[in-house]
Amino acid sequence: MALGNEKSGERAQPGSALPVEAFLEDAESLSPAEFESRHGSGFLLLTATKVSAPKDTYSTELQLLSDEDGAFAHTGSLSTLVFPLRSAVHIVTVGRASNNDVVISDPSVSRMHALLKRGESGVFLILDAGSSNGTTVNGISVLSRGQGPPSELKPGDNVRLGRVECTFIDAQALRDFVLQTG
Repeated sequence: MALGNEKSGERAQPGSALPVEAFLEDAESLSPAEFESRHGSGFLLLTATKVSAPKDTYSTELQLLSDEDGAFAHTGSLSTLVFPLRSAVHIVTVGRASNNDVVISDPSVSRMHALLKRGESGVFLILDAGSSNGTTVNGISVLSRGQGPPSELKPGDNVRLGRVECTFIDAQALRDFVLQTG
């Protein structure tokens, strides 16, 4: 899958992301329930300055924002990437290794960085997976597995994995965002 050439409505492969524009056709044509059924109920949004074709079928190469590159002055070239929080099993893994459900290729992200799951009440929960640089939600450290209960995620929460900041949103928020930007 080469990013930038997706048809609207295409599903992201495990570990990969799609640009927000790939969801436009479905956001316009599907009901909110159908949109959630097709794409999932939870997502991480990541802003990057450059997106490259994946090295393998399970990863997306990103160049993240950096003060050193002067990237903040070039916001016209920003891309918003959407990582669906889906997994073949109950737990969604996030990390730098290509076998994760969400792959973020940044040196500050551990090979296996965080674990997410949908709780019984439907909310997403997050635990740090013993990462080197930690995980926070809205600036508050997330406990590691075995150290206590997971943190609950709400739409709009800022999730920081090492130095990488993402925004957690649900299907309705993604659909609304896509319709506003499309």
